Amino acid sequence: MKTNRKKLTQLIIIVLLGSLILGCSGIQHGKALVFKKVNRAQLLTDAAVAYRTGDFDKAGQYYKKALIHNQDDAVIAYNLACCYALQGDASNAALFVTHAFENGFRGLAIFFEDKDFDPVRKDPEFQKATQKIQERFRSIGTKDYVEATTLQPYRIRFPKDYDASKSYPLLIGMHGMGGNSEGFISHYDKLENPQVIYVTPEGQYPLSMHVGPQWHRRTWSVTDVGNKAWKSADKMVSNYILKTIKKVSKEYKVSDVYLMGFSQGAVYAYTIGLQNPDMIKGVIGFSGYLMDTEGDKSILTQQDIEEGKAVRLFIAHGIDDAAIKVETARKLKAMFESQGFDLTYTEFEGRHGIEAAIFNDAVNWMQL
Repeated sequence: MKTNRKKLTQLIIIVLLGSLILGCSGIQHGKALVFKKVNRAQLLTDAAVAYRTGDFDKAGQYYKKALIHNQDDAVIAYNLACCYALQGDASNAALFVTHAFENGFRGLAIFFEDKDFDPVRKDPEFQKATQKIQERFRSIGTKDYVEATTLQPYRIRFPKDYDASKSYPLLIGMHGMGGNSEGFISHYDKLENPQVIYVTPEGQYPLSMHVGPQWHRRTWSVTDVGNKAWKSADKMVSNYILKTIKKVSKEYKVSDVYLMGFSQGAVYAYTIGLQNPDMIKGVIGFSGYLMDTEGDKSILTQQDIEEGKAVRLFIAHGIDDAAIKVETARKLKAMFESQGFDLTYTEFEGRHGIEAAIFNDAVNWMQL
C-alpha cells in the first residue's frame, strides 16, 4: 500500500515530538489522562529570547513544545528547522523545513538567504529536501496582487450602560502582526468601566508565509512582491481605517476619535494619525515604532510629522520587550518631544504585550 508522503512526514514528526506529550499534558503511568493548559505565547516568547542569546538547543526545545500543540504551524516548524540547522543537525533541519513548506510557508527567497541554514546547506539529505521544495514552487507558479474592491470587517463594543443619546469617544484598535479583530476586541475586558466605543478592524491579509486553514492570523502589510505593492497596500490600510471611522461615526454618536495600535498595528496607527490630524485627536502606541520616513517603502514623510503636531500621543513599551527593544520607544519619545508633540510616555515591567493597568491609563488619558 502506497503511503501519502505528507502524512508520513507528519507521523514521523509526531513520533519525534511524542516524548514531549508526557511533560506538556501531565500523563503519568497508572493515572488518568490530565491535560494542563499550555501558554503557547509564552513558549514562543521564551524561544525567541533563547534564539537571540544564541542558545539554539533551548530555543528548539521551546519551539518543539509549541509545535506539538499545533503541528500545522508552518512558522514554528521553520523556526525549529533553523535551530536544528544552527546545531549542525541536517536531518532534522531538512525534516522540519519540509514540514513548514508543506503547511503553507511561502518564504522561498527567505529560505535561500537565511544564514541559519548555512551549516547544513552542503549536506546531501538537506540538499535533497531543498531540491524538492524548489520543484514544488516551480509547479505552483508565481504570485502577484491586483487591487480589488471587498468588504472588510470590524468588531465593535459599547460601554456597559451605553446611552444612544450621548456621545462617546471612539477608540479604533489595530492588532499586531499575527493577531485578529476577535483577539483584539477582547482587550476591552481589561478596562474598568470603559466609557468609550471600541472598534477593532482586521489586517486584510493572512499572515505572510503561514496560510494554515485552522489559523486566523492576520497582517496589515504585503511585503513579498516588492515595494510598489507594499506602499499600495499601506495606503489601502489607511483608507480602510478612515472608512471605518466614518461609518461608525455616522451610525453612532461619536466625540473624539483615537487610534490604538499594538506592535505592527502601532506602526500604522502612528502613520494614519499623523496624516489625518483633522479627523484623529490622538494615537496610543503599545510596543511599536515609526515608519522610516527616508526609505522608499514608507508612505510616511517628514512633512507628515511636522503637520501632525496637533495629534496627542501616548506611548507605552515593556522594558523586557524582546521583539521590539525599549530603546526604540525611547528614541521615538525623544524625536516627538523635539518636534513639540503633546506626549505621554510610560515604560512597564513586562515583555511584548498590552498591560491592563497601562491600557486603563491610556483610556483615561483619552478623556482628559
